[in-house]
Amino acid sequence: MTSLVFDVYVRATPQQLWNALTDPAMVPRWRLGMTFSTDWQPGSPLTTRSPDGEGSVQQAVPGQHLSYDWRQTEEPELNGGRPSVVSFDLDPMDEVTHLNVVHGGLDPEGELLRIVKPGWPMLLSSLKSLIETGEPLTFPQGD
Repeated sequence: MTSLVFDVYVRATPQQLWNALTDPAMVPRWRLGMTFSTDWQPGSPLTTRSPDGEGSVQQAVPGQHLSYDWRQTEEPELNGGRPSVVSFDLDPMDEVTHLNVVHGGLDPEGELLRIVKPGWPMLLSSLKSLIETGEPLTFPQGD
């Protein structure tokens, strides 16, 4: 299995970042319309729309750490039929928060890896812009 690791530094508190990661009104603004339905409690199920998916919350420590597993229900073969795992670690650094994102459990030959590898930098840049300026980035839609 393969993991992708991303580090971003955001002028925000860990709580502001946590809110952007979990607030149902904020998430679709930086995740290009993707929505989550969950209570963000460990063990709770989660579902997504755009794309449709399902998984469960693995860990949730507000302002510090969030992880969940997920697989796309429309095309479960994208990752060899297995869920992948996404984790966020938030570390305060004075006026900045270091956000470390790991997307693991990726099939090295799978289509999901090909999709998320360029996707995460776009999403995290949009998240940073949303928090720091109040507006997410917009990207041209692919054909």
